[in-house]
Amino acid sequence: MRTSTEVVQMLQEALARTKSATQALNDLAIEHEYQDVAALVIQASAALLEAASLLLESHDEDALDALETADDLLDEVYKIIDGETDED
Repeated sequence: MRTSTEVVQMLQEALARTKSATQALNDLAIEHEYQDVAALVIQASAALLEAASLLLESHDEDALDALETADDLLDEVYKIIDGETDED
């Protein structure tokens, strides 16, 4: 059995690795075709991890803000994808 404190710690570790992935993505030697979309998805993932952590720490209003941030970022992802498919 785990405690919520352990889960929060795991989420914080995942968030740190997600931020490292963002930095690595920004430092690619050659820009990838979908780099902008991947960056937004990573940012949304970070916001979701943060929201989960905040929920477990009973910071529900901050968690909702993080969820809204994730939702906004995913909306941007879909706008880009829709724009790409409309061009084809």
